Formats: sequence, C-alpha cells, structure tokens
Amino acid sequence: MHDLCVIGDAHAHAHAHADVEINIPMHGGPLRYLHAGRIVKVPVGKIALFWGGIPHQLLSPVSGCEGIWITLPLPWVLQWEIPEPFTQRLLSGDFLLDESSPEESAGLRRWVADFESGNSARRKVLLLEIQSRLHRLALDMPRRHRIQSLGSIATGEARMEAITHHINMHYLENVTLREIADAVGLNHRYMMRLFKSHSAMSVWEYVVRLRVSHAQRLLITTNHKITDIAIESGFGSVAPFYAAYEKFGGGKTPTAFRRAHHCRQLVKSDAMLQKSNAGNP
Repeated sequence: MHDLCVIGDAHAHAHAHADVEINIPMHGGPLRYLHAGRIVKVPVGKIALFWGGIPHQLLSPVSGCEGIWITLPLPWVLQWEIPEPFTQRLLSGDFLLDESSPEESAGLRRWVADFESGNSARRKVLLLEIQSRLHRLALDMPRRHRIQSLGSIATGEARMEAITHHINMHYLENVTLREIADAVGLNHRYMMRLFKSHSAMSVWEYVVRLRVSHAQRLLITTNHKITDIAIESGFGSVAPFYAAYEKFGGGKTPTAFRRAHHCRQLVKSDAMLQKSNAGNP
C-alpha cells in the first residue's frame, strides 16, 4: 500500500497513475470528481473505488474534509482473485461507489491506526481486510447500477464534462483538437485555454494519457504484440506510442511493464500449482 491519509488538496489538478485508489470521505464532504468524462459526487460515508490510470481530478477540494485515501498497486489487486467482471469494470474506467455502514466506520478508522502504527503484522491484517472488502463489493456489484453523472452548476465545469466525455468516447480514433472543439460547440483555442485552466494539462495530453492507459490494460490482459497494441490504442504507429509511453507510462518501457506483471502472475500460478500438488498424493 502506497499511502493512507487525510484527504486534502492533493488532487487539485488532473493526474493519472498506475495504482487503484480508494477514497472514503468521513465528514466535511462531499467530494466531487471529474473522471472519465463525468462529474461525480462521493458523499460522506461512501466508498469510492477507481483505477488511477484514467486521468481524474478532484474538483473544488473541501477544506477540512477528513477521510481516507488509499492507493494500492494494481498488481496486488489483480492477484487477489477478485471476480473478473469486477476487475474488467475497474480497468475499463468505471468509478465504483459503495455504502459504508455506521458499524463499518470504526473499522475504517482502525485501518488508519494500523497503517500509521508501522507494525508489519497490523499492516498485513489491514491488507487482508481491504482485500475482503473489495471481494464483498464485487459480490454485491450485480445489484448495483453504474453511477450517473452529477452534472454541474458552474458553466466551466459543464463544458469540461462535455469535452472529457467526448474524448473518452473517441480517444482511440484519429481525432483532432478542432474536431473535439466542434463536437462540443466551442472555439478550439478557447477550449484549449478552458481545459488547461481547469485541469493543469492540455487537451492533447489528456487524449494521450487515455491512450497510454488503454495500452497498459492491453499489456496486462493480452498477449498482443507491442506493435498491435500501439495501433489498437490509437497511436497509429510504434514511434509515437513509445514516445508517449516514455513520458506517461510510469518509468517502465511497455515490455518491462508487461514483464513485471506477467512475472507476478507466474509466481502466483506456481504457488497455486504447488498447493494443488500438495493436496494430491
């Protein structure tokens, strides 16, 4: 686990990373996110779960909002044998919400205490409890519907939602900035300034980050050749794919990223095979 802390202004600008995030506002919320082309709200007491590979931004950070922010390495989550439909939704960019009961609140605060204790045994129990919580969310998922967009009060945010929604629907295509601007009814120069002021990244960086995230999903979940993944991810050829991956891929080459995840899966499969053989004389 990378971090567990009080929620503050850490996400003031759009960003992306390779980890899975769990955000739980305890009081002083709600939190409002721009994520995958929608503005969504996380009320106090809700548990929000999403993959950080999709560019996301905390809108209007609430001063004094206390909560829990957890980042989990994606390979850990993939090795927890959570049902496949759940991980597919997570990696496809769904923003998942679940209720936390009043009884669960004490347990959530214990997570913070266990993490801050520095005690390896307590942290091990903490990870087991998080793993169990995600399994329960996956079991309950068929009864849940995808969250609806919150919409927006501010005009700028409404336009941001329109821009990011259109990009999320078309980033694998050969889109241009003018086409995106025309689709949302804005002058392309105004759109670029608006997007930059709200997200601290350019429109094109957002497009490229989505393509890199899509490529990472394919690297983890398929055996496709790197060249094919570059094409399937909207890059057109290998050269711009490698250039983008070097900038936004988290410090590893596509081959190294795939190898790291496949090695973990091989270790896991070998352990399961040894366990199976041990049970068979």
